[in-house]
Amino acid sequence: MYHFYKVKLLHIKVNVPLFIFLCLSSGHIFGQIDSSKKVKLFSSSVDELLLIPVKEKKEVSIASNIVKDIDKQPASVTVISKDQIKLSGARTLSEVLTVFSPGYFAVEDQDDIIAGFRGLAPDNNSKVLLLINGQNLNTEFFWGPPDAILNSQNLEYIERIEVIRGSGSVTLGQGALLGVINIVTQDAKNEESGSTQITTSAGLNDYYGGSLGVRLNVKGIKSYTYFSGLNYQGQEFRNEGWAALQNNQGFAGGKVADMGHRLRRTSNMTIVNTTQYKDLVINILKTEQKRDLYNFYRDREVIRQDLFSLGVSYNFKVSEKINNTTTASFINDDYGLYSLTGTTMGGTAEQRYGGKTVFNIDGLWKGNKTALGVEYKVFSMGLPNQDNNNFIANVVGSFDPATANNDLTMSFQQKINLFSAFAEDFYSINDKIDIFAAFRYDQHPFWGQNISPRFGAIYAPSKKILIRASYQAGFRGAVGLHYSGGYRRDGFLRSENYSQINGLGIPSANNIASIVPERINNVELSFKVSFTDDFVLNTVGFYNTVQNVIDVGVIYQDPTVFPMINIGSDIPGDWNGYWYFKNTPGTFNQFGSESSLSFTKPKYSLILSHSLVKVSNATQEQKDLAESANSMYLASESGKLRYKAFPENIVRFHLLAKPFKKLNVGLNTLYYSSWFSPAGTVAQGGMLVNMGLSYDITPKTTLDIQIKNLTNQKNLYPMNSNAGGPDVSPGTPAWESTTLWTTLRINL
Repeated sequence: MYHFYKVKLLHIKVNVPLFIFLCLSSGHIFGQIDSSKKVKLFSSSVDELLLIPVKEKKEVSIASNIVKDIDKQPASVTVISKDQIKLSGARTLSEVLTVFSPGYFAVEDQDDIIAGFRGLAPDNNSKVLLLINGQNLNTEFFWGPPDAILNSQNLEYIERIEVIRGSGSVTLGQGALLGVINIVTQDAKNEESGSTQITTSAGLNDYYGGSLGVRLNVKGIKSYTYFSGLNYQGQEFRNEGWAALQNNQGFAGGKVADMGHRLRRTSNMTIVNTTQYKDLVINILKTEQKRDLYNFYRDREVIRQDLFSLGVSYNFKVSEKINNTTTASFINDDYGLYSLTGTTMGGTAEQRYGGKTVFNIDGLWKGNKTALGVEYKVFSMGLPNQDNNNFIANVVGSFDPATANNDLTMSFQQKINLFSAFAEDFYSINDKIDIFAAFRYDQHPFWGQNISPRFGAIYAPSKKILIRASYQAGFRGAVGLHYSGGYRRDGFLRSENYSQINGLGIPSANNIASIVPERINNVELSFKVSFTDDFVLNTVGFYNTVQNVIDVGVIYQDPTVFPMINIGSDIPGDWNGYWYFKNTPGTFNQFGSESSLSFTKPKYSLILSHSLVKVSNATQEQKDLAESANSMYLASESGKLRYKAFPENIVRFHLLAKPFKKLNVGLNTLYYSSWFSPAGTVAQGGMLVNMGLSYDITPKTTLDIQIKNLTNQKNLYPMNSNAGGPDVSPGTPAWESTTLWTTLRINL
């Protein structure tokens, strides 16, 4: 049986009578806001609806160290409000982003769900940053954003989500190559004394959960604390596509569809606290999640993450013109790997420490604002997890648990220190023209030095037109595993052994060049046109050059022809080969657009958006990789370059309506075009239709009803596979069939 962690805050066995009772007898107040604020929501511009900060929340905190106004951002930013999340019909954070953020699309992988941006979906998430309240939560060892957040179904604590669509390295450094996701949690800043919210949720397929949110304001201490737990047993993983074709390499044999996986099966516990006293802010996060890796074909098919994060920030006014914000952080990141039968298949842990200080200087001369800062991080990887394990195994019964930590080490201990310095300037020449510039310097003990620049201008020829032109760069060095080594007997080849290959007699294997950071140079031109207060067009066009792509390579030989040998201190995998990180040669260019058109009235809003991304050209090296199915990002269709497993054409439609005094409705539609699969086929696109309903019972008792996949879409979902590997996929049956769940809220 599959073993989930028991939910510690709520354990309600869902049954049909209870579920029907909740649906018929309860209701929901839209967003927990009063009627005047509801009118503001439905009379907002597109930047405050589709890109969704309502008028009270039009500030953005991550794209710039100086400017918070969403209209003055130097990059393309999407903001998703808590009210949209509640009416989204989306189950996980990654699904919310797919539904609402142009340029974003969640792509399935063999053992992950990839946060794809603008056509680019790598084989893990290390090229995307995820933050909570501005604190970077990415692991350096391998995976990137925490799975327990990105694929969490626990969303009640979120006030809004800010997304940089495109590179954000100028402000946030390594890893902000493809995009940035920042979760802003709820707080108690506007509370006069205190309040409490209790929620209980129930849904089909044994979904149940609950949360407690408490706001306090006592003697100047403002605190928001959130406790939540949920369980979802998920839907049957259908015997189609990847699941029907891929052999199970675990102990039971058969196909992936025979292994007993369930779609979105999850157990999650989350605790959040944000406390502010004067200029001191403390943020605490504790989350533990265990979920199926339902596409995986070996026995380490369940992942657990236990994440603890502590961040302390202090704001100090140095003088009338100079302000300083200093932050310090500590993160303990603990992973476990298991089989569906409950066997421990490995795990590891990483600890991260960091400090950052930023000086904001306002008015060195008229109209000018400047920010200067430094940041220092320490990543300590290869630590034993809470079960005292640091190993990784593939097949139940093929290893000795007593010696696994030595024989199958997941990551050898390594400390990486990263130093960064940055500067930013924003100058308002007059009330129509602003110019901005920034750079960031990062120094790494292994890949060396990197500079990320940005510059551009914002022009407002009239009150109804806003134009931005900008250039910026993003980068990502190789993950820590590349330097520390690990995945012992799984065949990982660390960087220090690249030079050992020559002379070993391995057929078709040569020394591998050392890795430099992957880089994207990005040019954007955006327009906002307000035809009327109710009718607004937003559009951005971009052109990117992608170079030094960090990819996965494979050294493999048929074991009957050449039994693989040791390379330096590394041992071949049980599949008779090695996998390693590398830069692929050459460059490619991409272009695209993201546009939205909104029409808003006090009782409803209609928003239509479209995103398009294309490969414009590539060097011969990149074309050859695409044609041979060895490219990280690209595929080839009759000589035409396409994106691998990423729909190039996506249309979104959003309706928010208040047809009756106590009823609010959200309808969200996502259509994506055909996509090119790693198996060399053109796969069908799809259309997702979600609905959210909310109804007031009393001013303090509310209910959401979320309905996902109204049209019961079942086309194979876009799925990538590791570049250079033997496994390819025509797509995976990852759409949940039509389902629903409810959330009852009581405000005290």
